[in-house]
Parts: sequence; C-alpha cells; structure tokens
Amino acid sequence: MSRGGESAGKRRVTARRNERRAEKGERRKQRRQGDDQGTADQAEIMSRFHHINELRSTGAISEDDFERQRHEIFVSLGLEDP
Repeated sequence: MSRGGESAGKRRVTARRNERRAEKGERRKQRRQGDDQGTADQAEIMSRFHHINELRSTGAISEDDFERQRHEIFVSLGLEDP
C-alpha cells in the first residue's frame, strides 16, 4: 500500500513542477512581448529626438522649444524626473 502513496505523491510533485514550468514560460513570453513593444516605442522616441536635434541645428526651433521637447523625451525614457 505504501507504493501507491509514493506514486500519488510523486505524481503530485511532477504535476506541480510542470505547472510552475508552464507559468514561468508564460511570464517569459509576456516579458518578450513587452520588450519588443518597448523597443519599438524607444526607437520612435529616439527618432523624434534626432528630428528635434536637426530642427535646432537648422534654427527651425528655438533653444527653449528644443529643451522643453528634449526634457519630455528624456522623461518618457525614464532618464530624467518629470
């Protein structure tokens, strides 16, 4: 009778291990999806920063406008405090 108990215990442990693996895989999948989206957003933001740098160098925007927009970009990237 003890063999049956050991087998049931082992099955529970194995089932729990498989559940944890599945949960971990799902968390990894969600992080990868979030990273892909974050990378695209970051590329768009950096493109905007490059654009305002060009506008400043040509004199199309004032230094104050540049600084304001630069600050907004850096805040969105988490590089400066709001």
